[in-house]
Amino acid sequence: MIEKDPGEAIESVRQFLDGHFTTLESLELIDKLLHDEEETNALLGEELKASQSATQALYQEAGAIAEEVREGSLRLIDIHSEIVGSSADDEVSAWQFREGTEIMSLIAVLAAELQNYERLNLSKYYVDIVVDVEQTSSQVKQDLAANKQSVQSACKHAFEILSTHGTKDLSTNCATGKQAESHLGKYIRKSVKDIWEHVEAAAGDALNRSLVKLGWPAKLDMSSISAVVDFDASFSMLMSLGRILYDAEETLDQCHIDLRKGRKSSLPLEYMARAVDIRMRYHFETARETNRADKPEWWLSQLLTTLRNIVPFLEAHVQWLYDGTDFSKKLDVRNEFIGLLLPIVQRKLAYDRQEYLRMGMVIPSVVRELADFEHTLQQVYFFEGSSVLSEFLADNAIFDAWVEAERSTAISSYMKTVAEPGAFDPVYQSDVLEPDDPKPTLISEKVVLLIEDIAERYSMVPSCMLQLQLLSTSQFPIVIAMVEDIEAEIDEFSRVSLAFIRSTAGMSSAGASSTAATTNAAAATTTAASAQSMLVSQLGCLISWYQTVWHVEEAAREWNNSADYVDMWAAVCHRARAIGQGADPRDWREDCDSWSSEDRRLLDEGPGSAAGIPNSFDDNGSENENDEWLDGGIWERSIKTLGDLKQRILELVCKAINKETIDHMRSYRKKRNWEITDTLDDGSGLSVELSGVLPELSLSLLSLSRVLPYSAFVRITRSLSDELDLFLVERVACAHSFNAQAGRQFCRDIDALSRVLSLSVARAEFKAPTKYSLPRARECCQILSCAVDSAASPPVSNESRISLSLEEWAPTVMDAAADDRETALVLEKLGIRYLSVKQVRQLVNNRSDFDQSSAMSFSE
Repeated sequence: MIEKDPGEAIESVRQFLDGHFTTLESLELIDKLLHDEEETNALLGEELKASQSATQALYQEAGAIAEEVREGSLRLIDIHSEIVGSSADDEVSAWQFREGTEIMSLIAVLAAELQNYERLNLSKYYVDIVVDVEQTSSQVKQDLAANKQSVQSACKHAFEILSTHGTKDLSTNCATGKQAESHLGKYIRKSVKDIWEHVEAAAGDALNRSLVKLGWPAKLDMSSISAVVDFDASFSMLMSLGRILYDAEETLDQCHIDLRKGRKSSLPLEYMARAVDIRMRYHFETARETNRADKPEWWLSQLLTTLRNIVPFLEAHVQWLYDGTDFSKKLDVRNEFIGLLLPIVQRKLAYDRQEYLRMGMVIPSVVRELADFEHTLQQVYFFEGSSVLSEFLADNAIFDAWVEAERSTAISSYMKTVAEPGAFDPVYQSDVLEPDDPKPTLISEKVVLLIEDIAERYSMVPSCMLQLQLLSTSQFPIVIAMVEDIEAEIDEFSRVSLAFIRSTAGMSSAGASSTAATTNAAAATTTAASAQSMLVSQLGCLISWYQTVWHVEEAAREWNNSADYVDMWAAVCHRARAIGQGADPRDWREDCDSWSSEDRRLLDEGPGSAAGIPNSFDDNGSENENDEWLDGGIWERSIKTLGDLKQRILELVCKAINKETIDHMRSYRKKRNWEITDTLDDGSGLSVELSGVLPELSLSLLSLSRVLPYSAFVRITRSLSDELDLFLVERVACAHSFNAQAGRQFCRDIDALSRVLSLSVARAEFKAPTKYSLPRARECCQILSCAVDSAASPPVSNESRISLSLEEWAPTVMDAAADDRETALVLEKLGIRYLSVKQVRQLVNNRSDFDQSSAMSFSE
């Protein structure tokens, strides 16, 4: 080895001092350290002399014993020589080696001395090990505060002793040796543990003191050079100890010794994290006002604040210290330190677990705060560790408590709202929303808000399977409860007669006007114009139910197309495809309570690159059998249920309106003066019996058009039109006798009814043609108003007139022997498409001013 020139060594020391100690304070610190080192060396010298004296005494004692053994061995050698020399002499007798002879006695003594020598030699070996261990332990205790380099050397030596003697087989053939080996192994392991604990505790205390000087873990003060120097020294000491422990890891495993209690993190960072842990325990795990299970944002925000204060110090200074070591294993200090803070979060969650189970609705708040916390760690600090949120939700008791709390809270809130008197009242005025927009009621808006609030709370859950279980257990029951309640009301409504509803609706509805009927047309018109339609007020509950279901259905359609639910549907389709071609993803609700870990894997891993939709073709290019559900969605069945219920309500509305209108037309049906040639109308062109019906019917339809969507209202008017058309044909036109003048009156009535039906559904974008209203009744008008002969036939002014007279076409139609095809051609020429031949003949028979016999004779 080439020795270094003393001049170069001095220059190197001078450069080091000039570079690292530039102030008077730092030089005084060096002087103090040198003085302490000299005192330590003096003490070590005295202890070394005492140890050498004790060792010398042991060596002298062992040497005396060895000398005795040596003399005995020489005597044995002499006897052996005599025996071997005499064995060739024929005069040597066998009795010299029998029991009790001098030779055998000497051999027995020698054997005992040899065993004694072996025990003494083994004892000396053990004593040497014990002395070495004790000296190492004493050196560590003495040098802890003064000589860190000596402490590190002593720790290395202690682990070397453990490696050499703690794992070596020291057993002998005697039981005493085995027992001594057992005691010696225990003593070495215990001594090494004690040495390590003393060294680690002293180094950790030094680091803690330096951290306190820096203001850790609050905002750090780097202005104190001595505090930084102390921190660097203690941090380097712990780092060196960690390296020593890392090098001795194999030895410790062989001896079954765990000095870190399973921890594999960096030793100095561990002590730095303990300071944060202590502060968090003090504020959030003791009897203080900040310790509240229902305020997870308090302690999680405190952790983030702590990170914000110390991460710059970790990234700049601590990372620099690590990068300056000769460790082959480098680490990201920031990521490693954040990983050491996660056990604080886990312990706090375990600490509040019973409170979470008791207050289930706190769990979604914890989930949201944990999700935000992890998002900050990942996006701001680039943390790449395990997820505390996933571990928290893996607790089945916690998740079940959350599900039950969501379900019970939502149902309780729904039941409270539906029990209110105005639960089905509209929330907004009719002019606030567009005509084709649903008019939400109080209960429908509550249902939508409840479902959306639940979805918002579990949107932070990382597992798709857990989201689906929450959806099935807490959201679907709300829709089911609403549907069942409305169906029960509909069943009750259907059991009660419409007449009873009409008689009680006016008394039970606030602001309903009196239902006293009047035969006076002017009074009926005034009443209809000044008051709300009686029919609308009577059907208010049906309209409210329709609006409630419609609003929830429209919301479900929007949910079905939203990104979160589309992802859920994609996961369900992916699972269905994975478990077999016969599986239908729409059946996922039937078995979601028994999903296994394999189901969770299929749901959580997602469908891959197929954008959430499984491939609709097999590898051979053939289309799959279950492709009809690819365009479905999570809410598909709920939408269908709501749609069916909406149609059922609409059918009941149609039935009620048709019955109400037909009942109002009773006097018109019973009219007996169609054959009178005097004036039949009230001066406005309408029959007196009809003039009181049309204003109310018009106002009723207009009111319904304002509260129902256009498609639903058109369906109602078409149903009413069909009902009126049948009524007018069978109960009026075919049931009474008419003359031409009465037929023209009937035409005016039909035109008025058609205008009411058409104008009520007419909009700028949809114009309902009048000619499509009451088509059969219009054809009746053509026949009943047709002139008897061509001479009296007036000029054709509109489509309700037939250009031919009765005597020109009636004989052909009325002739029973006429060919059906010929009759059909005549009716087609007349424009009769909807009435049957039997009805046409009945109408011709009802013409009191037409003599069929004379017409037949004239025809012939």
